[in-house]
Parts: sequence; C-alpha cells; structure tokens
Amino acid sequence: MPHHQRKRQPPRASEVYTFLKDHFGKTPGLVFGAFFCMSLAAVVNVMTPLVWAWFVNTAAAELHTRSLEKILWPILTLVSLSIFAHIVTRTAHFINCYTDTRVHAEIAADSVRYVHSFETEWHTNTFAGSIVTAIKRGRSAAHRIFDTLCYEFWPAFIAVIGSIFLAWQKSPVIAGALIIYAIIFTAFSVFISLKYVAPKNRVYADEDSRLGGTIADSVTGYAAVKASGAETHEYVRIQTAANRFATAARTAWIRANMLALSQNVVINIGRFAAGVIAAYYWSEGKFSAGDVMFVLMNQRVMADYLDGIGNRLREIIESVNDLEEVVTWKNRKPLIANLAKTDVSGFPNFSLKFEDVTFRYSGQTKNAIEDFNLEIQPGEKVALVGKTGSGKSTLFKLLHRYYTPQQGTISIDGINIEDADLPDLRRQMALVSQEPVLFHRSLAENIAYSHHDATPEQIKKAAAMAQIADLIETLPHGYETLVGELGIKLSGGERQRIAIARALLADARIVLLDEATSSLDNETEHLVQKALEELTKGRAVLAIAHRISTIQGYDRIIVMDQGRIVETGTHQELLEKHGYYARLYQRHDADILTEGE
Repeated sequence: MPHHQRKRQPPRASEVYTFLKDHFGKTPGLVFGAFFCMSLAAVVNVMTPLVWAWFVNTAAAELHTRSLEKILWPILTLVSLSIFAHIVTRTAHFINCYTDTRVHAEIAADSVRYVHSFETEWHTNTFAGSIVTAIKRGRSAAHRIFDTLCYEFWPAFIAVIGSIFLAWQKSPVIAGALIIYAIIFTAFSVFISLKYVAPKNRVYADEDSRLGGTIADSVTGYAAVKASGAETHEYVRIQTAANRFATAARTAWIRANMLALSQNVVINIGRFAAGVIAAYYWSEGKFSAGDVMFVLMNQRVMADYLDGIGNRLREIIESVNDLEEVVTWKNRKPLIANLAKTDVSGFPNFSLKFEDVTFRYSGQTKNAIEDFNLEIQPGEKVALVGKTGSGKSTLFKLLHRYYTPQQGTISIDGINIEDADLPDLRRQMALVSQEPVLFHRSLAENIAYSHHDATPEQIKKAAAMAQIADLIETLPHGYETLVGELGIKLSGGERQRIAIARALLADARIVLLDEATSSLDNETEHLVQKALEELTKGRAVLAIAHRISTIQGYDRIIVMDQGRIVETGTHQELLEKHGYYARLYQRHDADILTEGE
C-alpha cells in the first residue's frame, strides 16, 4: 500500500523514551549538568517570594525611619538572585549547544541508515519526499523534547515542590490549596492534551509528510510535467494535498489554543483562591503584609511554571508526533536483513546457480518467476531475452536480494546468498542498467561511487576505458563537473558510460547488464559497446538483451516466457530450432529483438 494510503501505527511512549535515552544518554555528564543548572534556577525562583515578603515587611516597618540601608538589602538580594538564575540558565543553554547539535546530526544520519536498511518493497511504497520531511521533523523534534524537559518540565517539578514546602511553613491550608491546584491543573492539561489535542497533531504530522512527498514527486518529475503541459494539473494536485494539510493543521492549532485558554482559566481560578485565603488571614491578623505578598508571589511562581508546562505540553506532544516515524524506522526489522556474515569476496570460482526458484510479488496472484533453473560459470556470458513481463529484471532483483524467493535457492559456489553478507554480496555484482542512477555530485564522485577511495589516476583510467574521458576533459570543470539531479545534465549515453566507468572501478566478479544499449543511437551505442567490452573482459556476464548485435557472441541465450525458461542455446542454435526465439526474431527487424522488461 503506498505511503499516502498507509495508516501509520505510532510507537509506544516507552519506545520514544528509549530512543531519546539512547541518543542523549551518550553524554550523561552534559545532560546532568544542564538539568542541575536548571534546578538551581528553579530553586532561586522559588526563593524569590520570600525576598519580596522581606522587602514588603521591611518597607512597612520603616515607614517612620525610612532607612535606605535596610530597604536596599532585599533589593540587592533580588537583583543578585536574578543575575544568578540568569547565569545558571545560560550555562544550561551553553551545555545544550553541544548536546542538542550532536543529537540533531546523529538522528539525521541514523535515520538515513535505517531507511537504507529497508527492503526494496518498502521504498517503492514510500515517497522520497515524505522520508526527507520525516527526517527533518524528527531530528528537530528530539532536541525540542529534550529542551522542554530540561527548561520547562524539570524546573517546574522543582518549583512546585519548593513552593508547596515554603507555603506549608506559612499555612498548611494554603499549602493544601496549592497541592489541589497543582493536581487539578496537571491532570486537566494531560487529559485534554492526550485525548483532545494529540490525535489531531498526529494527523497534522502525517499530512505534513504527505504534502512533502507530493511536492517532491512533482518537482522531481518536472521534465514530464513540462513535456505534458501538465503544470495546471500539478498545481491542482499539490493544492489538494496542501488543503488537506491546512485543514489538519487548522484543527490541531485550534484545539491547542482551546487548551491554552482553558489552562489560563484554571490558573486564574487558583490565583484568586490563593489571594482570598491570604486576604482572610491578613484580616484575622495572622498574616503580615509581607506574608500576603509571599502567598501571591509564591502562587505566581508556581502558576508561571505550571503555565509553562501547559503551553509546552502541546509542543512536546507535537514533537513526539514528529519523532514517531523515525522511532518506528529504528524499531522496524527489515524484511531482508543482513543476518549472515559470510564473506563471499574471496570465493575462488564465483559460479552462480539458480535452483528451482519461484517468486511472486506481494499482492500479486501470478508468479513472476516459476521453477527457474540456471547455472553460470566464471567468465561465461549469458543473455536473457523475452517479451515484457517474462521475469528478466526480476531475476536481477532476486540476485541482489532486493526480494527473497518463496521457493528455491540462489547460490554462489554452493553457498546460499541468504547466508552471504549483503553489502559484500552486492559489491561483487556490477550493474549497468538502461537508466543508470547518478547522484547530484561531481563526475569523479559518481565514477568512484563503487570504490570511494579511488585515486584520481584510477578514476581517469576507468573513464578512458568507458569511452567518456575525452568528453569529460572538454568540460570547464572536468571531473569536478556536477551532473545535476539524477544526472539530468548528461545524455543517456553519457550516463551509461559513467555507470560503466563506475562498474570498472568496482572490479566485480559478475557483470549485470540491464538493456544497457536499448535506447541509444548507433554512434552512441558503438561507444557504449566498446566500453562494455572492456568491462566484461574475463568476467561472468548476465545480460538482459534487447539488441541482437549485443548477444550474438554470447555463450548462451536464455529465452524466457511468463517466468520460465522455454529455450536455451546460442543465437544460431535457437534460430535453427524454429521455436519461440526464432518467432521473436522474425517478428522484429534485423537487430531489435524485443522490448525490455
């Protein structure tokens, strides 16, 4: 089911906590330092009402003497406490400059690692734009959650405990009222946030991912949009997705504002109750003016911290929602996991064997490959031909372990490829496809992608063997020329020769050719053929063939139909059989055999 149709199951709260602990727990000293500093700041703020009470009582006692010296001491204390609270708070921020940025970068890198570990089917059902949006939101959400806990929730806990303790010294009744107020406010905020706000925030986060995926899909396919004159169609499509996002966002924001409004009502009810009780004790002669000031300021400090929790509770729920998809990726087990660690690079022969392989794509009722048997010896060149849908490209995907067959085995030197180390297995196979994948990086980086530490001399040698060096050297920036997204700045033949140069540097044991010359003009095909000759020297080759000229000299041609082998032989042997291959050959011109899968 495509990403835009799939309903995401959120991870449990414990899984989100574990994810954050694993990342922030790598620097426990810094985390403790930040929380300790914010604890000091909270203690200072809790002590401030006592100083205000001191100030008011001093002012009241000095109405006749008007002693400047005595009234300056509480003022100096208030300023000193304020400066100290600011210093420790800034210190916590300085500490978190290191913690947050490290985690921010780490989550971004880890998220890409999770995504790359998933099987091909997951990628085909997920928008690339949605992945990028989810990573961007997730890495920011992690540090927002940590900052909220550090700067809001933890200090609020300290402040509430401290405020209640100091209030108890003045009056157990007022302390009890503050306890009831804190419980009611916290329970109300948590309940409304989880039951009323959070569900809509999750919808909002999902629509944000979908909108990002829709935009990325449209922008990436801009050439098709222009060629089809479909700008208006794309605008309407994106506007529809944007309107869904706007509706979800509006609902989430309205509910968040309703929560904030309700919390403010509760805060002011608590403030009024504290003031009434303090005024009553003053009227009974039990409280001085300073005591009244203390109660009002004490309630104000606690209310400010609780209000901070209330305001930030919405943000932390949003952040948890933003982080959920990345947490889900971390906890998700790839369907095709690299559990085995058998190193196949040192295998002596590297003979490839398909035995009774049957495979069916998920959601399909018909087998793509059925009872397939084939063995390829080192240095042997084998071609796969057949009409579209006969299963040729599927064999390549099975060989790369993008999918796992339901029946049968694929082995190298008698070792099942499911027991081989996945990256090592794939490095032994050089693929040149009809549409090579290039990155928006330099020509040198693209050529060296299969051999990242290749020297400039090795890169140039591979380019020369791939018949592309002369062209590269005419470019103003040479090998440092950027090729554009998906290699858009290069022609089809140029992209294929870059892919061949990359395969040459890989020095793989098996070369896989997926209709590498099917859509080229004669002159470009000639250059690519020369490059392919260099690439395939002394190596086993398995090629999906389109042109007769590319396979006439192959050791064997495997003719496929509906996932099965129907004929095997050389080009001449197959023509003499007057069977399926001969009919395909006669149905087309002298060179084009069949369309690629």
